Amino acid sequence: MTENYIQYAGGYQKDNIDERDIVQAISDIQLVDDEHGAFWVSVITDDENVIEVNKDLSLFVIFEGQQTQYQAKDWNEVKELYKLLLMEKFDVIAEIVK
Repeated sequence: MTENYIQYAGGYQKDNIDERDIVQAISDIQLVDDEHGAFWVSVITDDENVIEVNKDLSLFVIFEGQQTQYQAKDWNEVKELYKLLLMEKFDVIAEIVK
């Protein structure tokens, strides 16, 4: 099984997450102040693959040490990107955020 985790800017962290954790994080981020309005998910394969989202829907996507910035349209798009991340569809995500 691939290692993964979620971490909130406010300090909360959980290992071995699934889609329910993503849905909860999206709900939580919309309620917090801007200072703590971010969370990220990491899927560790040969590299650490990360998507970080901020309350304003801006994302930082880091695959194979390369960082890309992306502005999501809405929270549904964010949810779909995280779902792809958990399924290790890194190439699909890379195409979307390029």
